[in-house]
Amino acid sequence: MSKSFRFNFFLLSAAIFLFTVPVLTGCGKRGAPVPPSLVVPVKITDLRLLVKPGVRQLVWSVPKNNVDNSKPADLTAFSLRLKKLSQSLDSCRYCDEGFFDYQTINFLKPEIGYRLGDFFYYPLPVIEKGLIYIFSVSSLNSRGWRSDVSNKLALLSLPELSSPLELVLTPSASIVELSWVAPHLPDDFSGDLRYRVYRRQPQNSNSSWQLVTPEPISERHFIDVGLVDWLAYEYVVTAMVELEETMLESDYSVLAQIIPGDYTPPAIIDNLSAFYYEAGVQLIWDPSVASDLAGYNVYRRDDISGLNQIIVELPTLKAEFFDSTVAQGREYYYRVTAFDLSDRKNESKLALEVMVSIPLIN
Repeated sequence: MSKSFRFNFFLLSAAIFLFTVPVLTGCGKRGAPVPPSLVVPVKITDLRLLVKPGVRQLVWSVPKNNVDNSKPADLTAFSLRLKKLSQSLDSCRYCDEGFFDYQTINFLKPEIGYRLGDFFYYPLPVIEKGLIYIFSVSSLNSRGWRSDVSNKLALLSLPELSSPLELVLTPSASIVELSWVAPHLPDDFSGDLRYRVYRRQPQNSNSSWQLVTPEPISERHFIDVGLVDWLAYEYVVTAMVELEETMLESDYSVLAQIIPGDYTPPAIIDNLSAFYYEAGVQLIWDPSVASDLAGYNVYRRDDISGLNQIIVELPTLKAEFFDSTVAQGREYYYRVTAFDLSDRKNESKLALEVMVSIPLIN
């Protein structure tokens, strides 16, 4: 092997050694490592406004993985950014210029906002009248690297919307019918009012409001079906209106409580007649046409005590009765009612009273 070849081989070996062996400092420690590749959480794409009764929040999904598909996401904070524009000069509403860091939110221990499930909720700050606030959000990893900026959300000052008025509840069997009066709309509102109906059970201490109209309704009345009879329910209603593609919702109306069930009695009995027959009194009347008829109550009072009391409850649907418990020389007054199958045994109004005189028999 020639000297020149050995010399070149030595130089090549030395170069390989320098590039593959860590450099040592004077004190025997390794030097600063090369910074790792930039691995940040994936971009947030669903920043939006959530408006509920008494609550207005910015909401976005919590990233689950990083841009290189590794999991879990290296997420320590959110950076909320803001730009303010005059409503009359909003030509650069969605451009990137003009944003500033509005709030850095510690993801693990947020002082403002909270995580619930897969989403983060941040209270919407008060928007100055006449301005447009444009929000965006990005994630910060444990090294302080920032993810791509989310979609931009532009919001106007959100005026207060009054609640519906005069909520009235009407019960029936397994049904509650609601009606209310529309609230007054300020002059700067436009568009049609819509409504949401909420329900809860007060006997459950942990009960929260359940939205029973997922799609807002335009009518000022609603029928809630499939309820449990004789169980208490509470209702509130909210008003909604769209402003700049944002649906605003009022606070809850005044609460109203109801117990559903069959409160409707059968109709009053017609054509009640009574006559003396074979030492007794025969009563007949037109049968009730109520679909849930259970029977009849026969009332009687006499000319001495004056007490009006039920002398028989007829469980059958036979529209007649023979009273054999009368005394000679007395006058008796009769009335009949119909009652239904409900738990309350709803009873009709008393039929027109009829009188029968019992003759003296020698």
